[in-house]
Amino acid sequence: MNKKILICDDEESIRLLLTETLKDYYTITEAADGHEALKLITKENFDLLIIDIKMPGTHGLEAIERIRERNQEIPIIICSAYRLMEDDIIVKTSDVNAFITKPIDIKQLKMKVAEVIGS
Repeated sequence: MNKKILICDDEESIRLLLTETLKDYYTITEAADGHEALKLITKENFDLLIIDIKMPGTHGLEAIERIRERNQEIPIIICSAYRLMEDDIIVKTSDVNAFITKPIDIKQLKMKVAEVIGS
């Protein structure tokens, strides 16, 4: 059975890029914001969450904190244009498995996902 990945980004073009990149190897579900991601994670099990930080409504870090309250196990990869966030204390303390900066290096993304959850 395919592993399931939840992709959460407010930019549709980024969600599309990530989905197109990973859909041959994994089952993909998309969320347009942190609130939607939280609802989906509450309803079903995912093997990985790929999430942006800067989003309208529920901010990515806030969503990660809430998700961690419900699910300690799910691996999380942050995908953000904000390089400086990588050093943020919340990122370091939220059990985030990887930080990928935008623009996305597709090869690096595939390697990180395989490293975190296998193929």
